[in-house]
Amino acid sequence: MLNVHEFTARASGHKEGDLLAHLLTWEASARRADSVPELHYRVANDTHTLIEYAQMFVIKRSITGRGWRVVAASSLVSIDRNAAMIRAIEAAIPEETTVQALVAPSVPELAEYPFDHWLWVPGHDRTGNAFCGLLLTHNHPFPVQEHMRAQRITETMAHAWLALTGNRPVRRLPKLSKKHQIFLLVACVVVVLFPVHLSVLAPVEVVASEPVILTAPFNGIVTSIAVAPNEQVMAGQLLVQFDDVKLRNEASLAAEKLQVAQARLNEVSSASFADATVGRGISIAKADLSLAQAEHAYTTDMLARAQLTAPRAGLAVYSDRREWEGRAVQVGQPIMEIADPSRVRYRIDLPAREQIDLTPGSTITLWLDSQPLSSLSATLVDVSFLARETPGGTLAFAIDATPNPGTVPRLGARGIARVRGHLAPLGYVLLRRPITSLRQTIGL
Repeated sequence: MLNVHEFTARASGHKEGDLLAHLLTWEASARRADSVPELHYRVANDTHTLIEYAQMFVIKRSITGRGWRVVAASSLVSIDRNAAMIRAIEAAIPEETTVQALVAPSVPELAEYPFDHWLWVPGHDRTGNAFCGLLLTHNHPFPVQEHMRAQRITETMAHAWLALTGNRPVRRLPKLSKKHQIFLLVACVVVVLFPVHLSVLAPVEVVASEPVILTAPFNGIVTSIAVAPNEQVMAGQLLVQFDDVKLRNEASLAAEKLQVAQARLNEVSSASFADATVGRGISIAKADLSLAQAEHAYTTDMLARAQLTAPRAGLAVYSDRREWEGRAVQVGQPIMEIADPSRVRYRIDLPAREQIDLTPGSTITLWLDSQPLSSLSATLVDVSFLARETPGGTLAFAIDATPNPGTVPRLGARGIARVRGHLAPLGYVLLRRPITSLRQTIGL
């Protein structure tokens, strides 16, 4: 290590006392640095009183053990790792561990850099390995005495750096022997080719198995719903009442028309005994009576449909009473389901972009939102061939699955299902989505 007397004795253009005072002050300031970045800043910006340069770069060894990285520079607040000039400077630093005077390389990235003369001064750890260094640049060559001063500054920086990092100034990747490299390569190949099941996560909902769906029998208005959501009902119990004012009036009018047609037929039949010419109107009267009977039967049937009753016992499943009462409905519009709570199935919406080949009978694992710490199992029954649009606006294939024996979840429960497909190499499973995205992007 260059001592203080050698440092001052070889200096030129400075008084020995002033230079020594500046050196001691700077070294004390460098050793008071609280962190490595602070040390880098002080070295790069507070050494003008000790050595003459145009710009200084603080360099450290890269984590691979080969090559260098610029970590600080005078007159720069931060280092842009993507800057072409910084990369060119890093590539030009030699691997030699001695002080060297260099000439800026003739590369396009450094064509506009104004300082052609460089001085490379490496710093060493306790084992003699170079782990850092200073690169000084100027527009004229550096005198020999400047080499000595730069070496002293670098040694002080390296000592403080080692102290701040516990003698581990640069974290390096471990060097593997050829045997270890082969073992690692074989292990990676085995892991990549290890067979695993293709799996996809998709939303799942517990729905009724074979429910009875009650729909609107005609275009009308729902007056009231007689049962609460998820209420147990009996067969024949009143469920939905429609507005029947118009239907009752039409039924009453049809009954009166039927009476008129019956009276007309009786009158014509009685008159035909006295006058044979009147008998020709009997067929017309009978036709009017048949028409009136049909109209009366239709209006009576429609009036009876103004009340929906439960076709069987079960749970009345619908959203909310307030959403239906007073609402106009169209014929065939679903209003309510009568479901058996002990007979349920799982409806899984598999996103179209996550489509995989599925086989009926495969096992599906589910995690319901109401039971996040435990999983349920189910058996895949069927997969739709056509994708449909879900309420969320995405295209999905409908998957039906049945619960395994011993598990009967609550109707309406939701969660996440993991659907498993065929076996495939782990590498393919990990890269399947990137490959799909790449093919969709470049069209190959």
